[in-house]
Order: sequence, then C-alpha cells, then structure tokens
Amino acid sequence: MPELPELDVLAENLAARLAGARVAAVRVVSVAALKTFDPPIDSLAGLAITGAGRRAKYVWLELGELFLVMHLSLGGRLALGPKPASRKVAVLTVELDDGRVLSMTEGGTQRRAAVWLVDDVEKVPPLAGLGPEPLDPGFTTARLAAILAEGGHTLKGMLTDQRAMAGVGNAWSDDVLHRARMSPFARPERLDQAEVERLHAALVGVLTEARAALAQQVGDEVVIPKASERLFAVHARAGAACFVCGDTIRSVWMGDRETSYCPTCQTGGRILADRRRSRFLR
Repeated sequence: MPELPELDVLAENLAARLAGARVAAVRVVSVAALKTFDPPIDSLAGLAITGAGRRAKYVWLELGELFLVMHLSLGGRLALGPKPASRKVAVLTVELDDGRVLSMTEGGTQRRAAVWLVDDVEKVPPLAGLGPEPLDPGFTTARLAAILAEGGHTLKGMLTDQRAMAGVGNAWSDDVLHRARMSPFARPERLDQAEVERLHAALVGVLTEARAALAQQVGDEVVIPKASERLFAVHARAGAACFVCGDTIRSVWMGDRETSYCPTCQTGGRILADRRRSRFLR
C-alpha cells in the first residue's frame, strides 16, 4: 500500500499536472467504492481543480469548496492519459475538458479502494481518528515519546498504527527500524530517552530521503512512484546482504504482514522466530 513518501509525491504531482483543469464528467465504475452520495458525484462536472492534498494514506483533489478524497488501498493507482483505464481495474474516472482522463484503478482481488466527495476532508470518517504525522513541524521527540509511552503494541505495531502515528506502513517502518537499530518487536514504552531520539531521527531521515528520491521518478503521467530495492535498506530484501554490515537480511511474519530486518544491526545477531510456528525472540 502506498505510504507517506509515495503519496506526498503523488499529491504534489496531481497539483502540478491538474491545477486549472476543468472536470467534464465523472464516472464511477465500482459503485461499492463510493462512500458518499451527498453531494452527488455529478456535481463535480464543470468545476475546476484548484489543488491536491494528502493526509496519512489518503489523497484528494480540491475543486473549489469540494474535495474528492481517495484511498487507494493495496493495489490502487492513479494514471493520467488520453483514455480511461480498462473497466476490469477502473474504480473511478475523471474526464477533463482538455481531453485527458484521470483514472483511479485497483488491481488484485481485495477491492478495498474508497472514494468520498465532501465539503470538508474531516468529514471522511477514517481521517477523524488519525494520529500526528512524522514530518509535521510539531512532531517533536517529546511528542514521539508520549506516543510510545502508551504501549500496547510492539514497536513495529506502534509505528504502523495510524491512530498513534499516521502515514507510515509496513514498508517504510522496516527501514526506519533498521536505521534506528531497533528490533521490530521491542516494547515502545521501554525505550529510554536516547533511543527515542534515535528513533525520531530515523523516522524523519528515512521518510524525508524517500520522498526526495521518489520525486525523481515522476514523469508526465500522474503515477504513484514505487520504491525499488535500491531505495529500501531492508524491506522486501530478505536473503540479500545488509548494506550496512553485510549480514543476511531476514524476514518474520507479524499477523499477515512480512517484516524485514537485519539481525546484526537490530537484534544483536539473534534470529527472530516466526510467530506462526513459535514464540518471538526479542
């Protein structure tokens, strides 16, 4: 699922490519994805796109006083081209008066993409309970310490809980923990001040660098940049060598998510046992 760095770049690209374009028509291909009905989606016709934005894993188009909010889910994409996407994958298409078509698509079988049309983004229910974002100016070390002190999760679980901290998901949390030299199964409430400061620096550093690197991938079409193995330090690189120490990167499952880590950098050389077969080693 696209996370903060990818969606930040997407929102910036949407604003740059679409500002001033006027909507000719909107077609909802997947009715189940449309979560609001007032105002009606047809009310977008004739309106000009005035900007775009992002919050956590949600991105939106601004059209005067209305906001078309989209959650792309695991296999979601946005593409801008001369014709709409195939109905097999299309969720929604926005036809512009200059002949271009913005298509929201979703691959795979889960079909969890969602769309809202609202006059205030805070009216989108999932946005109401989100935590602060790591790149916000007010996200200080003290703010992070307060979040971690709540406990109730593993450290990886805390980083990916959108109610505690918004925008970070399975992929970038792996790399944040690698840079911070922390086990994904450490207890967040037990971190000392030096560890909290190290984690804060890793969060800000990894996400800032990722956003800058991903921005270089965007071309003329509005697409979500995809982080490659070259950008990830450990995520999805199980079996490869760690760039820092040379140890073999391992993976372990947390529920239905695969977590990647380096034993030497993060767990004192210990291999984490898979919870599906035995207890975790911390």
